[in-house]
Amino acid sequence: MKEKKYIQENPLTPYLRESLIVYLNNVLRMGRIVQGMFYKFSDAYFQKDIPLSEEIISQDDRVDYLEAKLDYEGMVLLSKANFSGIYLKANLLGLKLVYIFENMADLCESNAKLNIELMKYPPKINVLSFEDLFKQTQEAFSSSLRVFSDFININLITLKNEEFSSVFFNPCQNICTLNNEASSLFHAYKKYLYKSKESIESISLHMDILSNIEHFSDMSTNIAENIVFAITGNKYRCRKNSLDLFFSVEEEE
Repeated sequence: MKEKKYIQENPLTPYLRESLIVYLNNVLRMGRIVQGMFYKFSDAYFQKDIPLSEEIISQDDRVDYLEAKLDYEGMVLLSKANFSGIYLKANLLGLKLVYIFENMADLCESNAKLNIELMKYPPKINVLSFEDLFKQTQEAFSSSLRVFSDFININLITLKNEEFSSVFFNPCQNICTLNNEASSLFHAYKKYLYKSKESIESISLHMDILSNIEHFSDMSTNIAENIVFAITGNKYRCRKNSLDLFFSVEEEE
């Protein structure tokens, strides 16, 4: 395989580089807040904790504020810096992740509201049976944040094929595997719920919560796909356990 470097032809000035890194780190902090919301919901769901669910709902306002702030800052940076190459894609990546993180926070808020409603019905099933779905989803999201952190900190100017595979592509492909496993668990839990003695209302609430968890896991693959695109310029899609090439710029040229 021909060695390839993912090179920016016109290196940034120190000021612009620092501005971009600061922006991306602020986006990463937004992702960490969403990660905390997911952890809190896991506790709220398994421990039947209404106050913690209410805390998640109130926290969504903070994420909405950060979305507006970071969306504005990202657009200002994009318009002033005149980025190209990897730096342009890094700026656009930040804007995309702000949107994804906000949607993930909305899922946590929605689940918190569903959990409060669920408490109105006497439980007949052990929700700890669903714990594996939460663990797979947590791991997928945590992995996507680690890859994003590596993207911010690594020297992309000198990145080569071997480093790209070990630092980015392989971990992103593992996120696809985790998401596929989460999807399989969700479908298995659906069958379990349909056969349970829970009320129709309770089953519906559990189904909505678990469906949102699966959707949350799907969004982790979106993060991975966008990071790989920012580095390579090629579009990849998670297909079950693999990250497959979907669109190649080189093939179009």
